[in-house]
Amino acid sequence: MENKNYNILVVDNEEGIRHSVARVLEKAGHTVSQAKNGRQALDILAEGHFALIISDKNMPHMDGIELLRTVKKEYPVIEFIIITGHGSIEDAVKAMRMGAYDFITKPFKKDELLQLTVKALERYQLTIENRRLRQQLQTIQNDRYNFIGHSEAARHIKSLITRIAPTPSNVLITGGSGTGKEVIARLIHSHSDRADKSFVAINCGAISENLIESELFGHVRGSFTGAIRDKEGIFTVAGDGTLFLDEISTIPVNLQVKLLRVLEEHEVQPVGATRSYPVKARIIAATNRDLRQEISEGRFREDLYFRLNVIEIDVPPLSERSDDIPLLVTYFIKKMNRELNKNVQGADAEVLHLLQSYNWPGNVRELENVIERAMIFCDGEILGVDHLPSFFIDQNNEPLGLKAAVHYFERKHILSVLRITRGDKKEAARLLKVGVSSLYRKMAELDIDDSAIGSVE
Repeated sequence: MENKNYNILVVDNEEGIRHSVARVLEKAGHTVSQAKNGRQALDILAEGHFALIISDKNMPHMDGIELLRTVKKEYPVIEFIIITGHGSIEDAVKAMRMGAYDFITKPFKKDELLQLTVKALERYQLTIENRRLRQQLQTIQNDRYNFIGHSEAARHIKSLITRIAPTPSNVLITGGSGTGKEVIARLIHSHSDRADKSFVAINCGAISENLIESELFGHVRGSFTGAIRDKEGIFTVAGDGTLFLDEISTIPVNLQVKLLRVLEEHEVQPVGATRSYPVKARIIAATNRDLRQEISEGRFREDLYFRLNVIEIDVPPLSERSDDIPLLVTYFIKKMNRELNKNVQGADAEVLHLLQSYNWPGNVRELENVIERAMIFCDGEILGVDHLPSFFIDQNNEPLGLKAAVHYFERKHILSVLRITRGDKKEAARLLKVGVSSLYRKMAELDIDDSAIGSVE
C-alpha cells in the first residue's frame, strides 16, 4: 500500500498501552485520536472520519465487543482490530464474525501491529474504491435509463416507479413501441432491493416459436435434436434479480400455460427434465398490444393476464406528452454531445415548435433518432430547421404547416401499417386501434387506395 495518512482511533482504558500504540502509528505517518472507553470513542467518531479503530476488548462502561457491534451498524466501512489477552481467543473469533478485520493479542510487537494495520487499511481503501466505482456505475446507469419528463403523465409514472419498486409484485408495462417501457423496467429494478442483482431482458417476439420454451425454461441434454448439452433458461439466469419479458403478447398460447404455472408455483421445469427448480426473479412484462382485446380474440390467456398485471403502468405516446419534448431534446443533445464529440448547446425555437407539432408514431425512440441525425449535420452550437430530416420541410424549404404535417404523417403511417398487413384492412384497423369503417374513411380522406399500398411514400 502506498504511504498515505489515515485517521485511526485507538481505544483502551490503560493509558500506557493507548499512548504506546498511538506513538507507533503516528511514526508511521497516521493521525491518531485516543479514547479511554467505548462511549468516548463513539463521541469522537461522531465528530470526524476514521478509517480504522484499534480497540481493547475489556473496558469499563462499553467494552470492545459492544463498540464493534455499534460501529459496524453505524459506520460499516470503518475497519476494526480488537486487542485481546491470551485467554480471550474465543472472544476474538466472535469479534471477527461480527465484522472485525482481525485481532491482536497482548503483548504484541511493534512490527506485528504495523503489519496488521497496513492490511486493515488496504481493505478499507479497497472498500472505499469499490463504493466509488459502484456510485459511478449507478450514475451512468441512471443517466442511460432515465424516464425524462415533467408533464403530469411523466410525474405520475415516476411516482408509480417509486411506490412499486420496493415490492416483489409482478408489473405489466403497456404502451406503444418506443415509449420507454424497458427504461421503466430498469428503473423499477434499480430502485428496488434487487438493484445489485441481475436484470435480464428478453424480447419474446424476437425468438422463434420452436426455441422460446427452451430460452425461457432451459433444457436438458438430448431433450430434442440439437440439445447437445444442458442449458439454463432465463428464469434461472435471472436468479433473484429481475426478469423483463418484452412483447409478452407474442408468446404462443400453448406456452402461456407453462408460464402461468411458473408464476404461480415459483418453479421451472426445463424441457426434457423430470424435476422442477425454484425461481425467485421478479417478473416485469411489457406489451404494445391491447391484451384485453388479445384475450377476447383467443390469443392470450386471461388467467396469465391477471397474474402478470398485479400492477400496471400505462405509458402514453409521446404525442400525448408533447410538453416533455423540449426536456427530452435537451437530454438527447447532452447524450449525443458525449457520443458524437459535439458541442451543441440546444435547439432553436422553430425546431422545438416543429418537434412538438409532430405526432411521433415511433415515440421517444424516434425522437432520439431525429436528434442524433440532426446533430451529425450540425457544425455549430444550435440545431436549426435545416438540420432536421427532410420530411419536416416541404418543397419550398419551409416548415410544413401543422395541418399539412398531420396529413403527411398520418398517410405515411397508415401506408406503413397496410404494407405490414399486406393490405388486410381488418388487421390494419386492429393495429391502428380504430374501427374498420374509420380506417376506410381515413384512407379516402388521405387518398390511399390499393395501388398506393405497394410503397410507403
